[in-house]
This record gives sequence, C-alpha cells and structure tokens, in this order.
Amino acid sequence: MKGEGPGLPQRLLCSTFRVRQYNDVHARAADLRLRLPLGRKRLQRIERIREAGALFIHVPKNGGTSICDLLYGGIMMHETWRYYQHVAPDLCRTLPSFAIWRDPVKRFVSAWAFARRGGTSRVKIHPSVNALYRSFHTLDHALEHVESCPSVYEMDHVFRPQALYVCDRNGQLSVDQLFSMDRIASLPDLVPVLKGKTIPHLNGNTHDVVPTAAQAKRIRQLYSADEALRPAG
Repeated sequence: MKGEGPGLPQRLLCSTFRVRQYNDVHARAADLRLRLPLGRKRLQRIERIREAGALFIHVPKNGGTSICDLLYGGIMMHETWRYYQHVAPDLCRTLPSFAIWRDPVKRFVSAWAFARRGGTSRVKIHPSVNALYRSFHTLDHALEHVESCPSVYEMDHVFRPQALYVCDRNGQLSVDQLFSMDRIASLPDLVPVLKGKTIPHLNGNTHDVVPTAAQAKRIRQLYSADEALRPAG
C-alpha cells in the first residue's frame, strides 16, 4: 500500500504487466507463470518466513500487521498464496499456513475509512491512487470505484477480495487454516508458532460509519467469493 513514485524502468514494467503499483509486477508474473529475479528484500522476507516456521498470508484490512510483527519482526507485503507457490513453493509445501478472514461488509467500510484518510501513520495508501481515494466522501464512491475496475490491479490492496490472497487459481482455499477476525485474540491458543504471545492491535483505523442495508447487500454481492470462505463457528 505504501511506496514512492516509480522511476522510468519501474513505470515501464508496470505498463508491460498492466499494473498500477510496482510491487504488483511480481504478483502478475506469478499469475502468468513467468519467472522474474527476486530482489534482496523479497529474498529476505522469504527467509524470514522460513525461519519463523509458518506462512501467514497477510490479507489487507484483516488485522495482520501485529501478527507479522510477532512472526517476522516487521511489516510484510500483501502477497498472495499463488505468489508464494510460484516463487518459493517449498514454503507452501512444508510450512503450516494460516490467514485471517473478515466479514466483507465490515472490511469494506474499514477499507473505505482507511483509504479516504490516505492510510495511517504506519501504513500509507499507494501514491497512484491516494488522491482518488481521498475524494471518496461516501461508501458509494468506493463501491463505484471497485465495480468499475477491470482488474484487481487497478485498485489498492485494501479493496481487493480476500479470496485473491488465500485461494489457488481455481478459487479453492489453499491455506491450512482460515480464522475469523473475531478470534484474533485467541490465535496464540490456535496457532502453535504464536503460543505464549499476546497479539496487540496495531495500525488502528477507527470510524463510526454504518452502511445502509442496500450498501451492505451491494458489498456482499461484490465480494461473494469472500462470503463463500466464511469460517464455520
């Protein structure tokens, strides 16, 4: 979500791969099954996951910042399961994996509040959409934006479906465990690598917006694939 404006080589790559954000080049390459060299920081993040002994898929706006801090010692990129399967298949094959699921309506409202502020002090909205998102004065503005995007790569991570991050190419859930965000405080009792840890609330994004019934219905229809992933219990 955050980053500085890309230079000419990065802009050319973004244009070639049809993405707005340079960090999405590798995600698109994974979609297309193209092998790209991984930079030092990407290799370091992969090694941190390997050392932690668990693969946490950080779905945006689902309370994952604190979990990344506990597991990996800092902020991680919002990479998809398909990305890791493409660049480091051993992680997906050998490590236990988990992710957090959030009610689509609550998540969308939180994403809109986050986006129209430009992010938080810790995580910023990407410059390519920052001005646009600050103009979203109502939920309907954000809904119209998502509905009009021809590709998930035309919107920031906060508005992308949760299914994009945790499912394979066929839309099947790929992580070993998917926990509701309502159970996040209980994760140390549910995930062995978090045993004995306390999960703080980082990257807070408070708001008091309540969507109308029509807006909620629209959100659930738009994110029907996420609704289908709702964990039991």
